[in-house]
Amino acid sequence: MTSGGFKHHILIVDDDESMRFMLQTKLFQSGYNVTVAASGTHAMQIFQTGKKFDLVLCDLKMPMKTGIDVISYMKEQSITTPCIIVTGFPEKAKIIAAAQMGYQDVLVKPVRHQELMKMIRSKLETPQAIPQAA
Repeated sequence: MTSGGFKHHILIVDDDESMRFMLQTKLFQSGYNVTVAASGTHAMQIFQTGKKFDLVLCDLKMPMKTGIDVISYMKEQSITTPCIIVTGFPEKAKIIAAAQMGYQDVLVKPVRHQELMKMIRSKLETPQAIPQAA
């Protein structure tokens, strides 16, 4: 457990308010500390504060700064936090771009709770290699 009795701290990045709320609620109920960002730009601003996370759940398709922009920013800033891509639009080119940056875990919306929790546990309980550029 980390501070405050929570297991880990997870950042949710999604422009869909109902998706953010659903993920936040389910993760909080499962004992995770959760921070939400309503856009890619907001996520980048949160990272700029120096706040640390154990995991990022990031939507791919968002206005302005996309999920690809967020994970590119993470790599540029040497932020090694594991990331799970969550998308309602599994565009092959974007998924390949994410994979080439070292982020290969993708969940397609609608997200099933059991699948989400299994992937989160896998990412948090397994030592992660730092994603390297291809």
